[in-house]
Amino acid sequence: MEIITTITESYGIAGIVLVAILMVLFVLQLVLCCRRLVVSRFKLSEGEMVRQSQPAVSVVVPLFGEDEEYLKDGLRALLSQNCPNYEVVTVYVGKEDAFYATLKHMRKFYPHLKTTQINYSPQYPVSVKMALNIGIKSANYECVVITTPETRPTTQDWVTYMARGFMFGNIVLGYCNWERTEGLKNLFFRKYRLSESVTWLAEAIRGRVYGATRNTLGFTKELYFGVRGFDHLDLNAGEDDLFVQRIAATQSVGVLLTPHAHCTEYYPMSFKSWLTEVYRAGQTRQFYSDTAKNAESCELISRVAFFVATIGAMAILPLELKAFALLLLLVRYIVVSVVTAKCAKRVGETAVAAWEPLFDFIEPWVRLVIRATQPKRITEWR
Repeated sequence: MEIITTITESYGIAGIVLVAILMVLFVLQLVLCCRRLVVSRFKLSEGEMVRQSQPAVSVVVPLFGEDEEYLKDGLRALLSQNCPNYEVVTVYVGKEDAFYATLKHMRKFYPHLKTTQINYSPQYPVSVKMALNIGIKSANYECVVITTPETRPTTQDWVTYMARGFMFGNIVLGYCNWERTEGLKNLFFRKYRLSESVTWLAEAIRGRVYGATRNTLGFTKELYFGVRGFDHLDLNAGEDDLFVQRIAATQSVGVLLTPHAHCTEYYPMSFKSWLTEVYRAGQTRQFYSDTAKNAESCELISRVAFFVATIGAMAILPLELKAFALLLLLVRYIVVSVVTAKCAKRVGETAVAAWEPLFDFIEPWVRLVIRATQPKRITEWR
């Protein structure tokens, strides 16, 4: 009792409460951070197999507009994969006969290419989900992988590893990074994606699936048609995260973390275009279950609260408690940096990890601003 009385007289009730809050948030941050370590240790081969052999897969790509560059670069890279048994299903949404003729002509050189066309009309716009639905219906194989024209496989083994993922799950999740360019802006974009992706990948490994990326997502046609395809058809998002939340409850999931299974998204990297993409993906959060919302938001809220509590401690507490607050901050930064480095190495983003101390403080405030300004609907399609 004398110790408590002495501490109370020395630091006051407010000081004691602030230190207690700071310590609780510190422990919570360490726990949430260390949960991500499962990403660095995970091995798909240690999971339970649902298929004894690698299945054939259908890769579905929706093409909006006449992207000649994609035909020369991205599509050829996809068609030149080392996988022994797969097909690529392209769904062209447009009305240029010459472009579609070029697309069909490629079938002479790549017999595993399958093409479909949907005539574009401003009066009857076609969404990504509609195009994907057509492609999935026309796919020859039970195991389907969806991707985008902006996505490029990192290696020629990407389809092979996606197919192997189906040996361990009826849903296959992979990692897609942003294109690497020069500058801190690009590093921040990549760190932003790394943070959110590692969080939902870690939860998926634990069997609590709430996230995915439409750049590299696999599922079976049985699951797709079992829930009658995509929902929220008025929303130009959700064909990844909202969809897997509907189908993953009782399903095994194959999580691919080998660098051979990664892909890269090539998209104009201005801040405006990046923000539009973040807003597009963020539309789906309003439809998340409470469990999914908590999984996504707990780390962000606790991190912001920890920083606020640390700043408060530095402002009002005595010198020795200021030093204690700084010590907690330093320990947290060391732990977070180590965990981030391990996870970043696993998904091939080691350059991003080196900037962790800077981005770790900036990122949560950016996320808060984005959530506060998040539109409920973004009408344009991409």
